[in-house]
Amino acid sequence: MTGANSGVGLATATELARRGATVIMACRDAGRGEQALKEALQRSGSDTLELMLCDLGSLESVRNFAREFQSRHPTLDVLINNAGVITVKRETTRDGFESQLGVNHLGHFLLTNLLLEPLRRAPQGRIINVSSGAHKTGSIHWEDPHLTRSFGVWRAYSQSKLANILFTKALAER
Repeated sequence: MTGANSGVGLATATELARRGATVIMACRDAGRGEQALKEALQRSGSDTLELMLCDLGSLESVRNFAREFQSRHPTLDVLINNAGVITVKRETTRDGFESQLGVNHLGHFLLTNLLLEPLRRAPQGRIINVSSGAHKTGSIHWEDPHLTRSFGVWRAYSQSKLANILFTKALAER
């Protein structure tokens, strides 16, 4: 589960572990991840949680995570793409993408594609992409997807959330 160090991600990771699932908490920051892991272990009463670092704003980090995950786990029952950012001013990922599109969609897109084989090996592998109602006002800005000419916080966020929805629909068709 990405973004498992706070909010919906932490609550979901904790509850899944409480119900007996082995949960990999994919977090970008080691300190915050360790703190969240400690909290989830305590709240769930389970020892089936594991922290792994994955910064969705770095394609190299996503690739490293996927490689490490597959070296430890031959199957993946459920991938929950939950992590997300919202930024007031335009920022970029390590790879130069507008950060909301980069983290909220492109990082998850790569992660999902890199983990398709362990998902296929699971009896009923599933992918859950967390989005928001902001997708309803979103448009994909094909002429300037990284919003270098006309950044707006909601324009960027809603585009990234629409990309999540479109990706989910494409995955479902496949």
